Amino acid sequence: MTPGERILRKRKEQKLSIRGLCKLLGGISPATVSMWEQDRNKPNGENLNNLARIFKTTTTWILTGKDYTANTPLSSNVTEAPAQYNTKSLPILSHVQAGDWAEALDYRALGNDIEWEDAPSRASDNAFWLRVVGDSMTSPIGITIPEGTLILVDPDVAPENGKLVVAKLDGTDEATFKKLVIDAGMKFLRPLNPTYPAIPINGNCQILGVVIEAKLKL
Repeated sequence: MTPGERILRKRKEQKLSIRGLCKLLGGISPATVSMWEQDRNKPNGENLNNLARIFKTTTTWILTGKDYTANTPLSSNVTEAPAQYNTKSLPILSHVQAGDWAEALDYRALGNDIEWEDAPSRASDNAFWLRVVGDSMTSPIGITIPEGTLILVDPDVAPENGKLVVAKLDGTDEATFKKLVIDAGMKFLRPLNPTYPAIPINGNCQILGVVIEAKLKL
């Protein structure tokens, strides 16, 4: 049973609607609870502790299905530490979907076939994963990001000089992944692969987000 299935089970055991649970949690949105129950995101922090209190269980049970306090002696002088679940599920977009993401930050528009991947909780809810295509970001020295790598793109992080970014050039439907370089007032999208040319940008480009993490699955 997943964390989402445990939350759904406890909510139904207490005969709570999603909106009813939202009120008990201080007025969070129904969409948030729905994403928990579908395992598209995980509760943490105050919401996790409040769920445990409402469901009369522990944060550990909600997240793992195990209740270590059941075997704790009554004479114990320690209490359970607050559990932390530092991940959330975010969608893996195609390069075309990423190009449209800034205009339509809506998971429902992605359909049922979308893949999801765990991401650190520090990523914003607007962040998404993108799979690297081609070898323009493969470098013989220093940082290299080969084809097939999953990159986590966060639209809520400000693009700065030297950051790796995903951008959409005017007249194109797809997003491109490059390093943002600002030199003497000029801006460029520079590949890490030195055999590819830098792309000058000046009002003809929209930065969709900053890459904050990369992972390569073997």
